[in-house]
Amino acid sequence: MRRQRIVYSERGAVSVFLIFVIMVVFTLMSVLIDYARIAALEWRTEAAAQTAARSVMSAYDPEVQQRYGLFAYGQTDPTHIVEVVLNNHIPHTDEDTFSWVNMEIRSHETEVLRPLGRLEEFEHQVQEVMKYKAPVQIAYELIGKLKPLSGAMKEAVQATELLHSIKRDVDERNDELEQVLKLQKQARDTAADAGAKQLLTQNNQLGLSDRPIGPVTTASDIVSQYNDYLDKLADSEVIEKTGHKKYQQLISRFEIEARRLAQLLERKVSAASEQQTESLKEAKQTLNRVYDKNVLIRDRIRQVRATSQGQGYDQVQQSSTGQTVSNEDERTVIRKFKESIDSLVLEDGFFVRYEAELHTQAQQFASIAHEVNLFQKLVNSIPEKGSKVDLQDSVTNMWNLWTVYEQDYIRSSGNLIQEKEKEVRQITGSDSQRRRLDKETKQELGKVSDLLGSLRKINAKLKEHQAVFDEVKQKADQIKLFNKREHHADLQVGGVESDPTEQVAASMDGITALYSNLGSMVNGARDRLFRNEYAFLYFNSYDPTKLKSLLHESQPSHELLQSLSINNQELEYVMYGWADPAANLAAAYGEIFSLRLAVRTMEGIVQSAHMVHPMVILASAVLYGVRMAFQDMIALMTKNEVPLSAYAPMVNLSYSDFLRLFMMLHGDKEQMSIRMLALIHNNTDLDPIVRGTYGQTDLKARMKLWFLPGVIKLLGESGLIGGQIADGYYEATRRSVFAY
Repeated sequence: MRRQRIVYSERGAVSVFLIFVIMVVFTLMSVLIDYARIAALEWRTEAAAQTAARSVMSAYDPEVQQRYGLFAYGQTDPTHIVEVVLNNHIPHTDEDTFSWVNMEIRSHETEVLRPLGRLEEFEHQVQEVMKYKAPVQIAYELIGKLKPLSGAMKEAVQATELLHSIKRDVDERNDELEQVLKLQKQARDTAADAGAKQLLTQNNQLGLSDRPIGPVTTASDIVSQYNDYLDKLADSEVIEKTGHKKYQQLISRFEIEARRLAQLLERKVSAASEQQTESLKEAKQTLNRVYDKNVLIRDRIRQVRATSQGQGYDQVQQSSTGQTVSNEDERTVIRKFKESIDSLVLEDGFFVRYEAELHTQAQQFASIAHEVNLFQKLVNSIPEKGSKVDLQDSVTNMWNLWTVYEQDYIRSSGNLIQEKEKEVRQITGSDSQRRRLDKETKQELGKVSDLLGSLRKINAKLKEHQAVFDEVKQKADQIKLFNKREHHADLQVGGVESDPTEQVAASMDGITALYSNLGSMVNGARDRLFRNEYAFLYFNSYDPTKLKSLLHESQPSHELLQSLSINNQELEYVMYGWADPAANLAAAYGEIFSLRLAVRTMEGIVQSAHMVHPMVILASAVLYGVRMAFQDMIALMTKNEVPLSAYAPMVNLSYSDFLRLFMMLHGDKEQMSIRMLALIHNNTDLDPIVRGTYGQTDLKARMKLWFLPGVIKLLGESGLIGGQIADGYYEATRRSVFAY
């Protein structure tokens, strides 16, 4: 058998290696080429989606944008816009044209979300509109206008707050102090009405010289007739031995009348003493309550001074905008007035002295009662015990004690009670003057109430306007429901208080809140500032001169009735929310009066400083403030302008300025936004609940892979590429959003 020979040769080895290298290089280049094409597809898909989203959102409603500075999607079908954009954006190729990226649109979907009626979206757009305008306007207009009064108003508010916090306690203390005096007088009158003086002697002198037995009508008669009584008693005894009773009738009558008079004197004085003791005991208890109330007043003054806030006033005063007006003279006057409030606190020594006086009065009459009791016992023991000297000493003691009591408490002039009454009147005497001023102030407040009431009564004649208000309210309720907000009552603005002190206290609280909010604006409180100024710039406020017919005519004019449509008072509706043609104006004017009252009361404190007593000064200042604030309301109706203050006449405020200030006081963020959206819906027919502000485009594109789709799929599974591989195609998905 023939053996085959195996021949080994190195020919062809390089070719195999080259084939292996070429295969690796080809695979790598294929992957890189398709990877580059995939990256290009991803970029084109992203660009197409962004272009589509922006193009869709460019179709905003022009009326809303021009009128309110807001963006909301219009009525164009977003799918149609996307179709046009994609047709223009993606290059079209034919069989004879070579393209590295043959992009095919598989599907697209576009949604316009986040309606303008969403409160978060609305607030966002408002901030974007106002972030450059609002800070400048606030700084140079509102803060600048109110800065000149910040120092004087701070002092006036703190003084008024002090007096308001203690007024009721001071009144109660003074009433109780008057009651102490009344009880002291009552005790004195009880003693005077007892008739002790008339039972001691029939004239103002104590005559105790001997007289024969006769009628016994006074204690001095007992003493004067006592020696004759003893003589006849002795004679009567001698006669008895002989069987004769010559003086027995006179003796018996003297003894009976003497004992009866002593008993009557003791009974009346004892009863008067008991009544006086009760009256003076009650007086002391009442005085203790006066003392406790006085301590409470003192502590409250300290507490209010320790917690008094003036940061807002200081921040406005220290701001770099506005005019710096020196009101140092007015501030000094008001500061002295504030310091004088300490005089309303009574010294502890007053109560120590008064209590001692009440005790002395009780002791003096108790001494009289004690001496009368001894006198009765002495009279009841005659003739067995007692002599004329004893009776004379007893009557003399009673007379002397009564004379001292009468001089101290009963005599017509210069007695201790009259002196105490003068002292008490110095404390409480201003009450009558203050009550008279308060009565005049209440009459002036009645004029303000009548004016506001006449404005509210117009509603009955505004049925046409009322229908529009009701429609806007319905739109606002729909927006609340859409935002899942609970129903809130319309803003309640306090009416005119019947108590002048309560009214001015509310006014001072309001202006303090106003300065606090202005101070926070200085330090950068953004959201409320933007919202308020947006409302002021884009919504109409009422022309107050339309109301002047109310001052001269019993019935509102036709011009006035026509002017009360919601289109003429949008800002008032945004602030207060009353679905009522006249109620929002009445609320605004009520607040104007309150703010003007605070400023004018500050002026009144300076004008009334000469009245000395703090309570009277405040009462006079409030009367001045009410009168001047009412005149300010009339001035707004006639010329739409009032000076900030008599001490800052260079600064004028218009009706719209007041509205801007009031928005800082109590503007509710969500409720104001809801009402603004309702007005936008009413004025433009754009329903903010369905018109979106956020465009979202989902785009799916694909491209045919040229090489090795399996390798690309492996790369995709490893996370190196983001799309999907299916049937030799690479599919890319992109989402692009655009928000106003």
